[in-house]
Amino acid sequence: MAHVARAAFDLNGFSAEYLELSGAEPYDFRSRGENHYLALHDITLTDGELRVDGLPTLHKKDLRDTITFVPKGCGIEGWCQPQPRTNRFVAMYFDPKAIREDLADRYTERDPAPFAYSRDPQLRATLKKLEAVLRAPHVDELHAESVCLLASLEVFGVMADRQGRLSDRQIAAVTDFVEGHLQATVGLAELAAVAGLSRFHFSRAFKATTGENPHSFVQRRRISRAVTLLAQVDLPIDAIAGAVGYKGTPQFRRAFHEVMGTSPLKYRLQR
Repeated sequence: MAHVARAAFDLNGFSAEYLELSGAEPYDFRSRGENHYLALHDITLTDGELRVDGLPTLHKKDLRDTITFVPKGCGIEGWCQPQPRTNRFVAMYFDPKAIREDLADRYTERDPAPFAYSRDPQLRATLKKLEAVLRAPHVDELHAESVCLLASLEVFGVMADRQGRLSDRQIAAVTDFVEGHLQATVGLAELAAVAGLSRFHFSRAFKATTGENPHSFVQRRRISRAVTLLAQVDLPIDAIAGAVGYKGTPQFRRAFHEVMGTSPLKYRLQR
């Protein structure tokens, strides 16, 4: 019997899952989904077949580092005989309406054509980031939403440019909002709304203006507040973690080390 390990999230028009399959039992599949589907494979097969509407039938066996995209309403079916190894893949699903709102005038009514078992280093790198988000003990929703948005834009061939920056007023409004919500979950849609932009336009304008993505900005602000709180020696570290928006001490320690290069406890002892 094959063993399946799964991690998933669902938020703001995007959902994603990471699956590990141990075993060599064959399986088949068939779908015609209501959302766009994008997947990065790390799978090797003894045999198999894939049929996607509009594409030739494929019989590839080494699917490692390959990517498949199936737009809404496009049929996909086939079967697989996995090799006896730990096969894995990360997949995301996104609502065409949600991406249409983000792309605005850059969106065309015709969806991108399907592709299967293709290789694209840039898109692979983005989907590997999504895999890391899914495999983390706690999903960072802002980071997850940002990575999903980036992957969907890459599928549509829309890349961020350095035209269009946020005004000082918009930067101040976003900063004030983040500072006032450090103890809470902050979503990309919320930050975009503060600036009066779509998620797509906000993400690229924020990066063009500040040189960092929204997730990194929020994380840096959380850790900056944590550094101040660590000076209060009677305040437990788990309390500080909750006060700056982390769901647990392990998640806080990882984020703190990423920004400061040391653990919260070591930082406190050195001060």
